[in-house]
Amino acid sequence: MTRAQDALPKAVAAHRWLQSLRLRPNLVTPGVVGEAHLLAEEEAIFGPLNLSGAHVLEVGAANGYLSFAALRRGATRVLATDHLAWTLPGADAQAATELAAREMGLGIETMALDPRALTAEFGKFDVVVATAFFEQLFNPIAALRGLRAVTTRLLLIETLQDAQDDGRPVMMAQTLPMPFGGPSGAMVPGWAPNPPAVLHLLHTLGFSRILYRNHPTLGSQRGIFAALLPAAPEGVLEGFGEPWINLTHPKG
Repeated sequence: MTRAQDALPKAVAAHRWLQSLRLRPNLVTPGVVGEAHLLAEEEAIFGPLNLSGAHVLEVGAANGYLSFAALRRGATRVLATDHLAWTLPGADAQAATELAAREMGLGIETMALDPRALTAEFGKFDVVVATAFFEQLFNPIAALRGLRAVTTRLLLIETLQDAQDDGRPVMMAQTLPMPFGGPSGAMVPGWAPNPPAVLHLLHTLGFSRILYRNHPTLGSQRGIFAALLPAAPEGVLEGFGEPWINLTHPKG
């Protein structure tokens, strides 16, 4: 073992990890979210896509698992961003992410970013992915506008859900504990929409086709949405077979 490898476990132990990242064959970061869950989520979100040559923006990156996955799957530019986990007092998830990037030799870009501040001037990305989206934002509609402003093809959203027995667009207020922002974490106010609410918001913002699937490990407790813009090239959604379903906007 080299001196640098010998120092790595100490460097890992100096951070609070949100995700379990395999930095070496025998070294996995002690994340709140385990490897099996992350792998299933990666396959559900990116499995239907061809990311070769794509520019990808990740919002709510935590420790960047999906950003690293996008690079491994052929993306040529990946920008990993987070707001709460990278800016709350005592949060060190951005530094942990940058440590992981160095150790794995994966050249993602990182930026502490509030998605509500995004505008078209920020730049354009073929694929934008946002996880744990609604439950960590007091004003998710402003953030959705920001995501729309920088998306050229496909927006992917993973979120907590509620009110799924109601056919109307509904979002329920949530206050959830988050494992960052101080020694004991922080209580973060946000929302849990049902699929009709997400469908309505995405249609209003100009997305022409919205697909949905339950989370691969947590079922209907959480949902994943894929939203396509009218100008996106033909074939972007070709890989979205079962269990993805096409959501239809109500008439009238």
